[in-house]
This record gives sequence, structure tokens and C-alpha cells, in this order.
Amino acid sequence: MLWLPLLSAPASSQAVTFAELDGALVEALVVHQQVLRREGREFPARLESDLTLLIGPGDQIQRTWTRTIHTPRGKIQGKPQTNLIKLERTRELGSMGGGHGVVVFGDGTLTFLRTLKGGALKRDVAFTRGAQGLACIATEAFVRESGVGAIFFDSSIDGVPMIVVSAKQISSTCRVTTGKAATTQ
Repeated sequence: MLWLPLLSAPASSQAVTFAELDGALVEALVVHQQVLRREGREFPARLESDLTLLIGPGDQIQRTWTRTIHTPRGKIQGKPQTNLIKLERTRELGSMGGGHGVVVFGDGTLTFLRTLKGGALKRDVAFTRGAQGLACIATEAFVRESGVGAIFFDSSIDGVPMIVVSAKQISSTCRVTTGKAATTQ
């Protein structure tokens, strides 16, 4: 009988750790096609969520988030919102009419969860390791709350209450820059 040593999985199949992301710059754009209701009107809209993350040091993340909405009446861009987030620390949020938010990291995925006036928002940034280094995929979804039905909040662009009748992610881009290049951008 021939005994062979057990081989560990190649590095590319192991989940990316949060420590590996220390100092990384993540730039993501997620686009949704939506139907919204506000001020008694229902209309189609395309929502672009532009997200920039500077990870570290330690368990902190500097997040800048800008939303742009394209409606039949034109394009409206919200002001960039920048804040410092710490992993696994729930906090009260003032934007979008309030709520609570938390960020967790597990199995190579950074997950942002936030409650809304009705429903919630979940954003995932999943990291992988490849021949060219780290890569990412960004996804974002509204979540319906049991017993509430509608997803509703105050617009992050102008503060007007709105209801998400339907939403579907139609595209996303995501890029990770590590090391010296991340700190010079």
C-alpha cells in the first residue's frame, strides 16, 4: 500500500480573510431597475449605488456611499455620505429615516445590513483570490419584513418618503486595490 501525504487545498480556494483586506480600497457600483411610489405617483427608476470602502486599520471601514437615481423626470444625485464603521457593532442610523445597521465579515464576504422604516437593505461584497490578486463581486437587495409588506423609507437623496414597489439588480462592478496603490488613491 502506498501512502501519500494529504495535500491542503490551493491558496486560491481558501476564503479571503478580513486581515488580508487591511489597507484595501474597494470601489463598487450596483445598479437596480425599480418601480417606486412617492407622493401618490408610481414610476420606473434606475438606481445607482456607488460605494467606496477603505478597509482598516483593524476592524474599521471608512465607507463613502453616493446614490444617483434616473427617473422619467431626469437624473438626481445625492450627496456623498461618509462614515466610519466598525465590524460587528450595531449602530443607530440617521439616514433614510432612521434604523439600525451592522457590518459582519465571514467566509470571504463583507455584509452590510440595515433596517428601514419598513423592510431592510442587504449589501454583500464577496472577495475571491485569483491569479491577478483579489477580486470582488457586489450585490444589493431590499428585504421585505414579515407582516409589513412594503419596503419604505425616506429618500437618501431628498428625504421624501417612498415605497419600493419592485426592485431588481441589473448590473454591478467591483474592484479591489491593495497595498501602496490603495493608500495613494
